[in-house]
Amino acid sequence: MCAEYTHMLVPATLPGALARAPAVAPRAAVACQAGLPISLPTFLYAAIVAVSANDLRSQVPALLSGEPVLGSAAINVGLGGYAVYNLAKMFGVGKTDFYDTLRSEDEAVGSLAAQAAAWAQAGEVPTGSGMYEVATFAGGCFWGTELHFQRIPGVVSTCVGYTQGATAKPNYAECCSGATGHTEGLMLTFDPEVVTYDALCDKLLSTVDSTALNRVGNDMGTQYRHGIYPNSDAQAAAAKRAIEREQAKQPRPVVTEVERAAVFWPAEVYHQRYLQKGGQSAEKNAPQAVRCYG
Repeated sequence: MCAEYTHMLVPATLPGALARAPAVAPRAAVACQAGLPISLPTFLYAAIVAVSANDLRSQVPALLSGEPVLGSAAINVGLGGYAVYNLAKMFGVGKTDFYDTLRSEDEAVGSLAAQAAAWAQAGEVPTGSGMYEVATFAGGCFWGTELHFQRIPGVVSTCVGYTQGATAKPNYAECCSGATGHTEGLMLTFDPEVVTYDALCDKLLSTVDSTALNRVGNDMGTQYRHGIYPNSDAQAAAAKRAIEREQAKQPRPVVTEVERAAVFWPAEVYHQRYLQKGGQSAEKNAPQAVRCYG
């Protein structure tokens, strides 16, 4: 989903760093799916900074001596500066606390964001909320995962965010860097009298290719790994059963991550209920296909 860090088109006719950069940055792919904690956009921006700086080492003296290299030097300054700016954002430089804005997202509109923020800031991994249980999943782009679960009878409220990582209060840019260890996730509350945790696990597995490592659809990288993250011992046992059921259907090993839920950090308010706000139905049992990108 990290659209603001991907789809960077680089015409091969431009000079300097632009001419040697890859023509297209694929959508949120990682440099190495075998475990490198860095996304391709991060690698690409770093490479652009290095190439631009190298070009400027020769262009600045040439410019001072009167050679006609102003255009190329300006491109390298602009491109290098843009890459530095995005790298800074991806590593948390200058980030702001957006948690106060989550107050507008409450259970009155079916959102768990405000409550999830309170739990996260207290370092809590909840098992329940009143009469409801809490569950945590990851299924690639969290916009689509959220809408899939919003439509399930018995799911009461949802919140998208970042989970299973090491950085406190990560933001979207940091998660997209691939360096924090987080995956895009979903925390929800559900009524166990209406829907079982087993059924929720099966739903998650139906929305992903459980044999694809660090990938859901076209979204690739550790920040898109799919997982079931139990919030209780009973859920852990149910998750194990769900993986066993899934493995019985698959010819290749199931790689869906199953780990005990860690602190879940809500995403920025504009990510909450994103597809619902964009016009897709969140009604229970809505039959329309979920379109993750609008």
